[in-house]
Amino acid sequence: MNRNKYITTTLPYINSKPHIGHALEFIQADALKRYFESAGYNVFLNVGVDEHGSKVYLKSQELGIETQEYCNQQAEQWIEFCKKFNISYDNFYRTTNIDHKNRVQKFWVDCVERGDIYKSKYKGKYCIGCESFKVDKDLVNGKCSDHDTVPVELDEENWFFRSTKYKQHLLDWLSSSPDFLKPSFKITELVNLINESEDISISRSKTSVPWGVPVPGDETQTIYVWFEALLNYIFALEYNMPEKLADSFWSDSLQICGPDNIRFQGSIFQAFLASASKSHTSQLLVHGTVLGADGKKMSKTLGNGVDPIEQIEKYGIDAVRYYALAGISTFYNSSWDEKELAMMCNNDLADSFGNLFARVMHLRSTKGFSTFVASGQFTEHVVESVAAIEKSWKSLEINTAIKQILELLSFGNKYMNEREPWKNPSTERETLDNLYSLLLNAVILLNPVVPNMCVKAREALKKKEKVILFEKIKIG
Repeated sequence: MNRNKYITTTLPYINSKPHIGHALEFIQADALKRYFESAGYNVFLNVGVDEHGSKVYLKSQELGIETQEYCNQQAEQWIEFCKKFNISYDNFYRTTNIDHKNRVQKFWVDCVERGDIYKSKYKGKYCIGCESFKVDKDLVNGKCSDHDTVPVELDEENWFFRSTKYKQHLLDWLSSSPDFLKPSFKITELVNLINESEDISISRSKTSVPWGVPVPGDETQTIYVWFEALLNYIFALEYNMPEKLADSFWSDSLQICGPDNIRFQGSIFQAFLASASKSHTSQLLVHGTVLGADGKKMSKTLGNGVDPIEQIEKYGIDAVRYYALAGISTFYNSSWDEKELAMMCNNDLADSFGNLFARVMHLRSTKGFSTFVASGQFTEHVVESVAAIEKSWKSLEINTAIKQILELLSFGNKYMNEREPWKNPSTERETLDNLYSLLLNAVILLNPVVPNMCVKAREALKKKEKVILFEKIKIG
């Protein structure tokens, strides 16, 4: 029986072009969607863009473009980005959508009625680039470490959300939800963030931030971009399907974010859900940061950034997707190294998988074998390997799953070399049948990672013909 599963990425700010970190997150989400679909789930994948806030407004003013027109132009860039990376999303969320505005304002009013929103004075340091307030420990030499800018000193009367009201609730929930956070070693960080949390400002003066959702009943204020954008995770389901079906998808929900977002995704948004008496996110996958080849955080100053579109143009979509999922750690910070990308893809895709595929298909075609019956200990090993790989996928251990697939392919290559079917007619059919069954499984298991390559492989399996699945990348 099919089960419903919901996967969502964060919403990147619309004012800049996609970077390699965005590519990693979107590819992870797409790969997990494809795996769970192959396992019999109905999966709904939500991606999109965050279109409000001061930096979006300022950028449009700098360009002399009406802000909504600027957002429309930028949204097209992100939709094209998804196409290039083969992201099979079901919903592309835009926070300038009128339905989003209406739902955010209703959520706000409901929070007010529950006594969870109040007005108070706020003084603090605000980074426009991050669209968030900073404390001194977040700064390096008085500057935001991500944007190398000095935060703006703000002294405003804003609306606040009573996060502290739900502090103990969140701590109790986390202690009873051991599978919520992946990787689990980040749980201490999240618990500390919740323990240190205070009521948060959720609005800005309209004179400071004119571009955003207006606060209901207070036209002098704009709803803080993080408050309204985070709500997209539940609204994406609510306006795409009936309530009961939306609840069914939400009951098995997975949010994916980077390490800088753990506070917003794992603490603040969960407090919003508690206020609305909604169930919490089922799982939160926090991936690592993609570093430059020099091991340092990517920045314009260092010139060590990686343009994801240029990587596709240079190496092809299969290579970039494979390296993002196999070469970049699922949970830890990793360097994007093009030489490593080339070597891994050549070894894994061209040699380990592609060469085995070509050899088996050539021999079967030569002999006219059109059916197969796998048998013996070989089949038992394949079944056990497939079960272990599926367990890793379901546990969101993407790196581990791919490593196990490679081990299965290595087992197949060793079996081929030891059995030498071209020299042993008596066991030739059994050997090639067993290897054919392994390839069928390998194509299914690799499809979430390199879907284009697997389309080519499935066609070759159907037509029973030899094909070159992956052209080697020249290194040098």
